Amino acid sequence: MREERMRLGMSQDQLGTIARQSRKSVLRYESEERAPDAPFLEAIAAHGADVLYILTGRREQPALEDIKTLTAAIEVIEEALAKRRANLPPAKKAEVIALAYDILKGDAQGKEKVERMLRLVA
Repeated sequence: MREERMRLGMSQDQLGTIARQSRKSVLRYESEERAPDAPFLEAIAAHGADVLYILTGRREQPALEDIKTLTAAIEVIEEALAKRRANLPPAKKAEVIALAYDILKGDAQGKEKVERMLRLVA
């Protein structure tokens, strides 16, 4: 738990606050004196904590197919933006890549749909 809290850059107080727990509760979880309950884990997961890592000590790697699809989404976005000599702020680019990923993941004609979408926004 401590390692994951540190990865997130949070203090025990901050982690406790987002999960509506006391610093002392977080300390008990970190020392393995007590196990966190589901609402605690759900609350910290919503703030980026890797709950599976906290519970098992293992980080799950994305499936190879997911990496290929994400790579394809990034390539489509970068190519389309380069063609239009357009640029997007990082947060917007991340949103567009996530949307492109979802389109490509479930659609054989996804690349054309993503390019059409980018023509509308960039």
